[in-house]
Amino acid sequence: MMRFVSKVLKLVVAVSVLVIGGIFIHEKFFENIPIAIVHDNQWVNDVEYAIYNNRGGIVNINIDENSKDQVERAISFAKGVIIAGGDDFDPSLYGSDNTEDVEDFDREIDEKELDILDTAIKQGKPILGICRGMQLINIYYGGSLYEDIKKQYSNEVNHRNDDKTFAYHNVHIEDGTKLDKIVRDADIEVNSYHHEGIKELGDGLVVAARSDDGLVEAIEDPNYPFLLGLQRHVESSDGDNTYNEKIIKEFIKAARESK
Repeated sequence: MMRFVSKVLKLVVAVSVLVIGGIFIHEKFFENIPIAIVHDNQWVNDVEYAIYNNRGGIVNINIDENSKDQVERAISFAKGVIIAGGDDFDPSLYGSDNTEDVEDFDREIDEKELDILDTAIKQGKPILGICRGMQLINIYYGGSLYEDIKKQYSNEVNHRNDDKTFAYHNVHIEDGTKLDKIVRDADIEVNSYHHEGIKELGDGLVVAARSDDGLVEAIEDPNYPFLLGLQRHVESSDGDNTYNEKIIKEFIKAARESK
């Protein structure tokens, strides 16, 4: 009888250890990490899918619908922040008066997103800026934009098709950058959907990638735990998705490990 009881106790202990271990492993490695997606109803679906696909949870920040208090609470709850694509910027934000070459823009939305980025940075959240999101980061750091790349910079590389669909071109990853350590390839093909681009780089930022015409395609802050801006739509699943997956996974990892 004592032997039977002893075996039962050992079995209970073993099962308990397995259950507790399983809970720990799940919480440590498989929990859904809350990621805030800042958007104005553009490009958001693909971003959500990319986050869900990498075990992230969605904290939806629609800048047209959320108040400042709601945004601050959402950012505080989230472990990382993605700023999605969208329209052009009001040129006066970075000291330009060239409204002739910009397309749709909304100063109120611009200012709201700058406030959101400021909140996220002050809270030390991992940040990923996509397309417009990268340009927003550059403006926040005091940089400026070309309102129209073809008119003001170069038409050597096509950064958006005339019918406003994705173009594709090569970018060179700068050696030693965070992006270089993530991608681990010097030259990659990216999708491209923008007619604005970085002109003057913001203070404290470094260039992480350039297209063959020299235009900035990725930026980062080397003094911030994780702040990466990409001109490409990294959330898109078209073409070779290997590099996109690497970047999203690294961002989720940074969010998981953040305070």
